[in-house]
Parts: sequence; C-alpha cells; structure tokens
Amino acid sequence: MKNILILGGTGAMGSYLVDILSKSGMYVIDVTSRSDRESSFACLKYIKGNARDNDFMKSLLSKNYDIIIDFMNYNLDEFSDRCNLMLKSCGQYVWFSSCRVCADSLTPITEDSPRLLEVSQDKDFLSTNRYALRKARQEDLITNSGFKNYTIIRPYITYSNERLQLGIYEKEQWIYRILKGRDLVINKSIIDKQTTLTYGYDVSLAISKLIDNKDALGRVVQIASSENMTWREILVLYLGIIKEKKCLMPKVYLSDDMRAIDELYEGGYNTIYDRVYNRHFNSSLIEKLTNMEGAYYKDMRTGLKECLTDFLDNNRGFLKIDWQYEAYQDLLTDGKASPEEFQSIEELEIYNHYRNMSIEEIGGLNFDLEEIHV
Repeated sequence: MKNILILGGTGAMGSYLVDILSKSGMYVIDVTSRSDRESSFACLKYIKGNARDNDFMKSLLSKNYDIIIDFMNYNLDEFSDRCNLMLKSCGQYVWFSSCRVCADSLTPITEDSPRLLEVSQDKDFLSTNRYALRKARQEDLITNSGFKNYTIIRPYITYSNERLQLGIYEKEQWIYRILKGRDLVINKSIIDKQTTLTYGYDVSLAISKLIDNKDALGRVVQIASSENMTWREILVLYLGIIKEKKCLMPKVYLSDDMRAIDELYEGGYNTIYDRVYNRHFNSSLIEKLTNMEGAYYKDMRTGLKECLTDFLDNNRGFLKIDWQYEAYQDLLTDGKASPEEFQSIEELEIYNHYRNMSIEEIGGLNFDLEEIHV
C-alpha cells in the first residue's frame, strides 16, 4: 500500500477525503493536526504538530511518502520556501488552489480560462497578495518548478453541514444573526448573480480519484459543479428551511454600499473580483480524468437543504464571531447583541466601540436599505 501524508486535512473537505481514503483500504495515511485526535481506522494516524513549522515538516518528509496532499493556506514567501521541498519529497504532490484565480468570463470557466493575475488592470489590486492573486502566483511557482509530479486542485465554493455560505458570508455571519433574532443586510450587487456551490463530499470523492492517477500529473484540475443558482434563490431556500425548523423569519435588506463590511473580508476583493461575477464552470476535464459523469455532484437544492437541516437539527456550533461585523450589521438594522453572547470583556468592548459609531464615522455603509421580500 502507498503512504500518504495529508497536511491541514482536518477541515470540512479534508475530513471527507480522509474518510474516503481510509475506507478504500488502499493507503496508509498520516494526517497532521494541531491537537490530539483519535483514529477510527487501522490505516490512519494523526500526527500532532504544526505543519507550518519547517523542522516538524522535515522530520515528516524523512519518511518518504508516495503522495502528499496539501490543504494548507500559505502566504507567498512561505510557499516559495517550501514548494520545491514538497515536490522533490514525493511521487505526487496534490496542492489546493481555487477557481477564484479566474477572471470574469462570459463562457463556462475551464482550467485554461484567463486568470485575474494576467488580465486585471487594477494596479492597487495587483500590488497585493490577496487570495486570488496569491493562489495564482503559487500555481506559477509549482508549474515553473521543473517538476511534473504535481496535481493542482481548483475547487470553488464548497459546503457541508459545518460550512454554509451566503455571498461573502460564512454561517458565522448570517445563520448566527438569524438564530439570535436579528436582521441581515446583503450587498445588492451580489444578490442576483449566478453562482455554484459544490458539496464538500463530492469534491473530496473526485479528488480521491486523482490520487495515484498518472493522467492527473502535471495538471491543473478544477472541481466545481456546472449547476447554477442565484444568491437570491439560495437565500430563499435557506430562509424557508429556517422558518420551518426554527419558526424564524428575519427581515433581510439590500444595500448599495457595503464597503465597510466587504473590506473586513479579503479587503473587499472577494466581492469585487468574485461574488459580483456570474460564475459558471465546465467540468469536462475532471470527468475525463476520473470517468465520472457530472451527475455525481449532489444537486444544489437537495444538498444545501440537507446540510442546513442537519446543522439546525443537531445544533451544530459556530466558529469565532466577528464582533466588528456584528456591530456594523446591528448599526444598520437597529439590532443589539445580548450580553451572554460575548465570551470575553474584550469582545464586548470591540462590539460596543463599533456599535456606538455613526454611519458617517464608518463610511462605506449605506443606511438607505431596501427590504427584500422572499
């Protein structure tokens, strides 16, 4: 059996992939973790340590793994120092980029579609290493390395019962508010744009079929469903489930100016250079490499309903709450967080600082909101 090392494999997509590979019985698998974890499979071992630490990594790579699967989100300098080490230390290096590297397109996006790095005329944007540019530059480090034993994976927005997105918002920015009985403001420029969300298990299943696949070497492969919905349709679906399960029906507003909120996430570039695009994807390459037809993707309505229902029924938890964001939303909607929501005095102070500011002081927020009827 071949040996696999998985870095950062304890997240939503990584957990699915670890489970799929473990159940296959074809591999011996080591997964790095920052905390102690128990394995349910004889072939699977969790190794406690910081995968960003070079000494820790060098000790791992001395084991001569056949395959390395790397979910880590490196900064550019960090990856520049590590790229060749990874490539020369295994037979196949599976590294994760993103479809967000791609520019706007009037036709379904393929692996050869233009990237923002090459076509953007925004000098301020190009001077940064924001996510879409950083991933594109890291792709170039791999493809220009002289090695051919890589497979670059480009997923788009993935969802699970632990991760449910709405525009640029993770569940911590929208489900949390709704379950606390507070209203929500969404960027008007996003709401009617087409997008695709792909079930995390389906993405991981496709990835599993690229592992130890000679036809996948030296390739960039995007894994995203070709199905589309608008964010408005997704919102209507979400709210219908929440109303049924929790008897809650919040007011949702649209705003023409959400810069102050957008800038909390990727400096606003996630909105400007992704969410305001109509995103359509061509899945023909992954289908060719894996002999899997597009139908293996769970349809969006079914998958999103199942995952949100599971999240609500099982009272799954939230990650860290962004209290500056909550304050801005509450300022716009006249909401107020309750004292028991805060885990520390520091969180309360952050919230109160921004909640007590005026719209004029913040700038980049439009108080003239339009209620959306769903």
